[in-house]
Amino acid sequence: MLLGLAALFGAALAARTGSNDALMADAIVPLRSHSLYSPYVDSSLQSKQWDYGGDTIIDTNRYVRLTQDRKSERGWLWSRTPLEAENFEITVEFSIDGNSPTHHGDGFALWLTQERNEAGPVFGSRDYWHGFGIFFDTFANTPHKYVFPRIMIMENDGTKQYNIDRDGDGQELESCTMQLRRVPVETRLRLTYIRNMYLELAIQNHEWNQWSTCFLIRNATMPKNPFLGFSASTGEVTDAHDIVSVSTNSIVYSSTTSSYYIAERKRIFKEEEHKAKKPSWFGRLAGGSSDKSSSEFSSYKPKSKPKPAQYDSNEHPSMITSFFLGVAWLLRWLLTFAIIGAIVVFVLRYLRQNSLRSKRRMMA
Repeated sequence: MLLGLAALFGAALAARTGSNDALMADAIVPLRSHSLYSPYVDSSLQSKQWDYGGDTIIDTNRYVRLTQDRKSERGWLWSRTPLEAENFEITVEFSIDGNSPTHHGDGFALWLTQERNEAGPVFGSRDYWHGFGIFFDTFANTPHKYVFPRIMIMENDGTKQYNIDRDGDGQELESCTMQLRRVPVETRLRLTYIRNMYLELAIQNHEWNQWSTCFLIRNATMPKNPFLGFSASTGEVTDAHDIVSVSTNSIVYSSTTSSYYIAERKRIFKEEEHKAKKPSWFGRLAGGSSDKSSSEFSSYKPKSKPKPAQYDSNEHPSMITSFFLGVAWLLRWLLTFAIIGAIVVFVLRYLRQNSLRSKRRMMA
C-alpha cells in the first residue's frame, strides 16, 4: 500500500520535475537533502542542506548565481551530505547567459565526487578529483573539429589532471554538442544513474519536457556515496552561470531480478540505437549532436578522436542563423521601402501631370 502511494506521488512529481516516466521503477522518492528550490536559504542566509562559496550570490526569488557576468570569477554549490541512493535521478534547471553576443565562457560543471567545497582550476573546482565531472563548456581554448557549447563527462581516480588548454579533449568518456544559450525554453539537464545498467544525461533545450540524450554509458560505476556539487568560472570571457532548481529522486526497484535488469538494459540500449539510425542536420543544430556515433556507447574507454562536425567550429550555430536571418530581414524591408517609394513617385508624377494639363486647358 505504502509503495503504491509512493509510486503515485512519484508519478505526479515526475510531471513537475522532469523525471523520466519511462524508468519502470517501483517508486520514485524525492530526496530533500539533495534538492534545492527558491528561496534557497533561510533567514540567516544559510541552507541546511547546501553550502555555497567563492563568488556565488543568491537571489532568493530567482537563482543561485555561481558567477556573475564578470571576469575572473569562481563560485560553487555543494550538498552537505553524500548521496546514498543506489539509483537516482537529478534534474537541474540552469541558465547560462551574458551581455556579449559573440564570446562567452567559461562554463559550469556538475560533480559527483568524494570531495567537496574545494576551489580550483576546473570550472571553479579542484583538479585530481575522485568520481565524475560533467562539464558544460562554452568556450574553446583551442580550435577543435566539433562545435561549442560542448558537454563532456570525465572520470577521475585522483591521478588525472584535466587538460584545460585542450578543453579535456581525449579525456572524456562521452561528449556531445548542445545549444545552451538563448534557447526558446528553460534549459534543464536530467542525469539518471541505474546501478549496473547505465548513466544517462539528457538535455531540455528546444521544447518543454522534450529531452535529447547527450550520452548513455553502459555499466557505469558511481563512487560510493558521492557528494553532489556545481561550480563555474569565468576568465577573460564571461557569462552568468545560474542554478535555478535541483530535484533529486531516489529510484526504487524493490522486486526486480537479474533477468529483469538484463531485459531492461537491452530495451534501453536498443531504443537509443534505433534513434541513432536517423540523424538529421536540423536536429544536430537545434537540439544537439554526439561527438561519437550514437550507437557506439562507451564502456569507459576514452575516444581517440571526436567525430568532425560538418560546419565551421569557430562559429556558433546561433550566430550563423542570426546573421542570415538579419540579412534576410534587412533585404525584405529594403525591397518594401523601394516599392513604396516607387509607388509614391509614380503617384506624384501622375498628379503633377494632371495639374499641368488642367492649367493649360484653363489658359487656352
